[in-house]
Amino acid sequence: MKKRGMFLAAATAFMVGSALSACGSSDTKQDPVETDAAQTSSASQETSANGAGKNYCSTYDVANAGDVTLDVMITSLGDSDGGPYLRNVMDEYMSMYPNVKLNPVECSMNDLYTTLITQSTAGTLPDIFTMTEAYSANCLEMGMNVGNMAELLGEEYLNGLMDVAVENATVDGTLVYMPWQNNVTAMVYRKDLFEEKGIEIPKTWDEFRKAAKTLTEDLNGDGTPDRYGCTFAGTRNDSAESRFQTFALTYGCDFITPNQDGSFTSGFGTDAFRSAMASFVDMAANEGVTPPGFIETGYSEAYTMLAADKACMFFSASNVLGGIYNANPEMRGKMGSFPMPTAEGVDPVTSFSSVGMAISNTCKNPEVAADFLKFMTSVDNSVAWNEATCRLPVVKDALTAICEKDDAYSGFTEASDDAVIYPAFAGLAELRDACGKCWQSVVSEGVSVEDAVEAAASKAEEIAKSYGN
Repeated sequence: MKKRGMFLAAATAFMVGSALSACGSSDTKQDPVETDAAQTSSASQETSANGAGKNYCSTYDVANAGDVTLDVMITSLGDSDGGPYLRNVMDEYMSMYPNVKLNPVECSMNDLYTTLITQSTAGTLPDIFTMTEAYSANCLEMGMNVGNMAELLGEEYLNGLMDVAVENATVDGTLVYMPWQNNVTAMVYRKDLFEEKGIEIPKTWDEFRKAAKTLTEDLNGDGTPDRYGCTFAGTRNDSAESRFQTFALTYGCDFITPNQDGSFTSGFGTDAFRSAMASFVDMAANEGVTPPGFIETGYSEAYTMLAADKACMFFSASNVLGGIYNANPEMRGKMGSFPMPTAEGVDPVTSFSSVGMAISNTCKNPEVAADFLKFMTSVDNSVAWNEATCRLPVVKDALTAICEKDDAYSGFTEASDDAVIYPAFAGLAELRDACGKCWQSVVSEGVSVEDAVEAAASKAEEIAKSYGN
């Protein structure tokens, strides 16, 4: 694991407008330009319908690239908030460049990896597709991506991104995908209820348990809680399983550790992993502080419970705030965030991960694809993306603007100082799935935690060996 103090440093060092691209903002007077590419870039800033592209600087003559069609598979296209926004961005880009046609392709995050394997095998990968660090090593190993994206995006663009995000998206010196979303994990909570009941922000999981018990209430007196202190995602998919990986970190457990000889060592056989799994199952299913149906509770069910005043705490990336606000706008102003609690004796820690976009090795116009991605992630578009979805970007100037505007992200800001990035490991998705199987077997099949952990540790050891040199 690599630990970085990053978010606050970025916000302090890179103030809005201090490190914009050479094209500058739309309010900046510039000298006349002579090249066709530069004229196209200037025109593209002026023709952006809502000004969202004013910090976008094209370095490729897209207008003279001929007719270009790109299939764009972004998992957020299926979201109620992100989907319409992204389609609007695509429409803006196509209005700037009528010779370019962008075809939106929907795919859920939970289906992404199996879909990519099928498409790669069949030779039908879309030109642009969503990628994360959980599968970046596989992506590179299978040759899905178009070589090193750093060459397409350029040094100037990459300098505008958080260093840790670029490192997170890099495998063996190759930038596999363009990082886009900053998925630092923190706890979102009902700030108004904490203040009403005089609850202090919990630093440890024991303190978290006490807060959750205080917040669990039978409001109508029928003997059954109407509001629970917290909720946990327990479905067997990457959304829930990746959250458990962060939870395990707070107990001092690393899922996988690379060795100098190229092999890997799993942390599933450690006391820290056993403690994390036992605590996770107890809080999520046995202590009465979460709504019933833990193993059927996914991400959307969890944030809906917070929006409906049925639960008070849930750990996630910042986009959960968007889900809550969309489901219940009256929750604006009532929510807050704080860094992840830890087990006794464990220093503050959380995970940094990123969702981004890769360009496929079958893309016939990779330069145009890269140009569109630059437009999609311009400073202004990144700020607008946050306004639409509550997701945090990795564009430093955009990040600064967002943090200055909305205090709801303060916990994510603070948590980022203690974030770690996971080592590139092609079997990470399989390790996560072993965890999902572990807790599900305990809750739904009555398997003891000890036996379930032993089975998970055996599977993890097998996975570590299969991907080691």
